Amino acid sequence: MKNSIIGIPLSKIKPKWQSSTPLPEVQLADLGRRGPFVDGYRDYNFDKNLDKLVNAKRIAYVCPSPHLSGKKLGSLIDSYDLVVRVNQSYHMPEELWEDYGSRTDILMNCLNIHKINALREGMDYARSLKYIVCPMVSMWDIGRVHSFLDEIGTPWHNVCDGYLFKVFREVGTTCNTGLMGIITLLNYDISELFVTGMSFFNMNTFGKVYYDKYHDEAAKNNNFKATKDRKPLISDLRMDIHEQQPQINYFNKILLHYYKNPFIIDEYLEENFNLAVNGLTRRFSDQDASAILKIDNFLKKKYKLTVTDWQGDL
Repeated sequence: MKNSIIGIPLSKIKPKWQSSTPLPEVQLADLGRRGPFVDGYRDYNFDKNLDKLVNAKRIAYVCPSPHLSGKKLGSLIDSYDLVVRVNQSYHMPEELWEDYGSRTDILMNCLNIHKINALREGMDYARSLKYIVCPMVSMWDIGRVHSFLDEIGTPWHNVCDGYLFKVFREVGTTCNTGLMGIITLLNYDISELFVTGMSFFNMNTFGKVYYDKYHDEAAKNNNFKATKDRKPLISDLRMDIHEQQPQINYFNKILLHYYKNPFIIDEYLEENFNLAVNGLTRRFSDQDASAILKIDNFLKKKYKLTVTDWQGDL
């Protein structure tokens, strides 16, 4: 097995496990006792048909954060060879094209029961896609997921659970679909990956984290309870499972390794990951870089400054 994930070396000291789920190795051992499941970590299971679709392509990876509203990035998004969206179950409404683009070619979807029910209601959307990728653990209901995907008839790829757990252990939590989808695509030889509309739930501060249409559809399909201000409860978002800070830290690692080749990010992410964009954390160990990120987050929240604005020595 490789001592790396998407070319990034595995940590010598594993990060603290921050999830209410058991450690990945415990879950894998349990799976191995239950039946025909993987019982250990695995390298990525390369999908040849997905490779034919994404190889050498410029890809826009669009998440549902409200910070794209008013940015008028729709034409830029639609100019890419392929447009990927995350956990979406409907065609983009025309009134959102200007900011979010109109197309969906590939869907990254965790395919839990709520997401499957939503796609059943939007079967014409699901069947219009070029590919559906499930970059999340689905071993508990693998039969139902595969049966549903075969029913749709759209080409699909289910990422191996052993690889997902390998990633989760390296990150330090059970990843959200958004980050896991990015890691999945970086296993392929793509020309460019433009990530936009991703905020890590407003950089772990929460509040209004989805644009209105996405929020309303997700609430309708019982992903969380609808609220008048469209700010989902943190408990409904299951942050006990998907801690954000470990994912923020790992995204920083991805930027240090891939920024601008082939990884491009929008203005929101550039501002919030200014340390990686400026190469500042490259000089430090993982532990020190994590500490600097915490200082940077504090300065942003408290004084609207960043470490790169700081005039003193680090």
